[in-house]
Amino acid sequence: MRRFEPRVSYRLESVIEHWHLSATSRWHGAQHRIGLTGGIASGKSSVARYLQDLGIVVLDADRYAHEALKAGSQASEAVLKRYGRQVEAAQDCDIEQSSGQRNINRRELGRIVFKNQDERRWLEQTIHPLVLARFDLELAKHPETSTVVLMIPLLFEADLTELVSEIWVVHCLPAQQLERLKQRDGLSTAEAEARINAQWPMSQKCEQADLLLDNCSAPIGWKRQIQTRLARINPSEGLTP
Repeated sequence: MRRFEPRVSYRLESVIEHWHLSATSRWHGAQHRIGLTGGIASGKSSVARYLQDLGIVVLDADRYAHEALKAGSQASEAVLKRYGRQVEAAQDCDIEQSSGQRNINRRELGRIVFKNQDERRWLEQTIHPLVLARFDLELAKHPETSTVVLMIPLLFEADLTELVSEIWVVHCLPAQQLERLKQRDGLSTAEAEARINAQWPMSQKCEQADLLLDNCSAPIGWKRQIQTRLARINPSEGLTP
């Protein structure tokens, strides 16, 4: 996959919308599907919680990926077979154990895959089909819902834009992203940078967005952006947090 050098040249004005769809494959069905993405630790979860408060259905790829690796699952056993005891959670560690089943130490698994591109690719090839199947299952539960949000951190990297009608990208300054990630996951600077560099540069994601949500400062800005956009998508629905 072609990679671009990071550029911090995108603007930070209050509302930045591209009314033409970017040059990627899109969903063209009757249901409006918003792809919510952005860099790691840019604030996607905060946006998702706000959308849920507005009554919008949010489907979370990270949650499905996490559940795909639950103890005893086919994916979990494949990971344990590949990496062995180095990713097996110890019985006395601070990780929930399932009776009679081996659990994955996700922190150790992360250290492996973010140091080795081939291993990360293998893990993604193992997990992504399960996440896609879960999206199909969950979308089938909402056939009459007019608007659904699919929160997919690797929307571009995994080439999943065909699942969504339009793309919202949450962005922040690179320094903010790094510090938020270090604090959230307890990572060193090197570990955090490895996770950031494993994704598309923020600037490249912003170039592909139909709506940029500015999370550099107070959330009131991106909340207004969302309210404005949803009013245009569903003018007959009054959404109140």
